[in-house]
Amino acid sequence: LILINMEFNFKKWVQIINLLSILEWKSIDKLKVLKLIWLADRVHLRKYWKLIAWDIYLAMPLWPVASWMKNIFDQNEEYLPKQAKKYIQEYLHKYTHKVKSIKKVDYSLFSETNIEIIKEIYIKFWTKSWRELINITHNYPEWTKFEEKINNWIISQAQMNYFDFFKNIPSQDSIFNISKDNLELSKDIFEESRQFSYLFA
Repeated sequence: LILINMEFNFKKWVQIINLLSILEWKSIDKLKVLKLIWLADRVHLRKYWKLIAWDIYLAMPLWPVASWMKNIFDQNEEYLPKQAKKYIQEYLHKYTHKVKSIKKVDYSLFSETNIEIIKEIYIKFWTKSWRELINITHNYPEWTKFEEKINNWIISQAQMNYFDFFKNIPSQDSIFNISKDNLELSKDIFEESRQFSYLFA
């Protein structure tokens, strides 16, 4: 079951992009920001049993894509609520394949753990190009389970399962290393509690 609280979440999605833009000297590339978001959500879910963005993730040929945040980055009015454009343009200026932060982050939309993990991910991966980040994302089961069909053009995209974010791989980056007990606890709490609105935190 996918729960999307558009009234709350589109503002938070804008602020996530805004925060990453500021961390990246106020301007960030579309491919890079979307990969950093996936990394942050994967770590946050495993560690704190909640997602930061609570977006719908799609496996696509190059990457896992946070689909609503992509629409926000692209300022795709076809899919966004009417009030979104004004809010987006209040904080972000889009040019070519980048956005620039033009207003301070509204931190009231974040929890302490949200900020902790977003900054941790940025510090860990800020030197990586979007091409390097693509290679990283292609190692994990939420993408690799669809790899053959995507590469053979059987499908162009597929919705990811959040529970795959809890799976380990032998060569995973150390940032995903969490004790087995804590990982299982996070997974159990997420499974029991995902239907409640307080997960949007």
